[in-house]
Amino acid sequence: MITFPDEYESGSTGRKQPLSDGLVAVILAYNDEKTIQNVVKKSLRKCERCIVVDDGSSDRTVELAQQSRAEIITHVSTRGMIASFNTAVAYLRDSNFKYAIFLSGSGQHEPGDMHRFVRMAQIRNADIICGSREKNRRSIPTLTKWANILADSCIKFKYGYRLNDPLCNYRMLSKKVIATLPPCKHNYLLTAHILRHAYGLKLRVGHLAVTVGQNYVTKPARARRDFKQSLYMSLFILFTPNPSLEKKEKKAARKLAEESSKPVIKPIDETERNPRRKKRRYGNRRRSASDIREMKDRIMDSKSPEVLKEEKENIL
Repeated sequence: MITFPDEYESGSTGRKQPLSDGLVAVILAYNDEKTIQNVVKKSLRKCERCIVVDDGSSDRTVELAQQSRAEIITHVSTRGMIASFNTAVAYLRDSNFKYAIFLSGSGQHEPGDMHRFVRMAQIRNADIICGSREKNRRSIPTLTKWANILADSCIKFKYGYRLNDPLCNYRMLSKKVIATLPPCKHNYLLTAHILRHAYGLKLRVGHLAVTVGQNYVTKPARARRDFKQSLYMSLFILFTPNPSLEKKEKKAARKLAEESSKPVIKPIDETERNPRRKKRRYGNRRRSASDIREMKDRIMDSKSPEVLKEEKENIL
């Protein structure tokens, strides 16, 4: 189900003019009734549109998001974060925008950093900017930090990108990326899926230091899940072939198929191309004086008497 907000009445809510033109905020929400209203209001101060993708919440998340004048996309049942991301990407392909920022509705990402994403993309001329939780880093568990080091090392080794915090889901994608990005199938491989697609298209990727939200969960279970995600991501990156190599293999297979479908053309022999031209009987052997005399006699016999008279006159 997709719902749109009512037309904005000037002076009714005191909304400020957005700082970034062509920017869309995509909030992935699930049972976030305590924080969704605050996140939507802060996002609308920085961008033109705000889209909330609700993953089948059982509380008042959808109702509160509608009151905050956000576009709502809801799932009938809970399908997971990756399904919400794929739904948002499919919905944005037909929309008119320049950049789309993905953040969580739980309040762990600060919407006040949105304009910094756009500025970084313009400075670096990048299509993808990933958030890096470098500010207030003390709140991040130690196991999560080691998980980020492992995943970042594999990404830098395989693709050459430096992110510092690959496990952060606060990121910005350009229209070009969203228009060509295929759907992802695994929750733990979203970042690797996006980077692999960017590497195949030779796009620029950057990272931006962001503030850790007040509602960031620091439980041990969250740290163990982050380490598991990092392990899955590292194995996927190391043992999956690069998309550029796959394209080369597909081109080679296409060329072989085209060549097999074409009719076979045999090389033409010189004697077949010019039937008058015969192969030498003696090969590369030097001609004797008698052979040369015979050739001269043949040439003289083939000439008419008038041609012979003209040649004699020229010689005299």
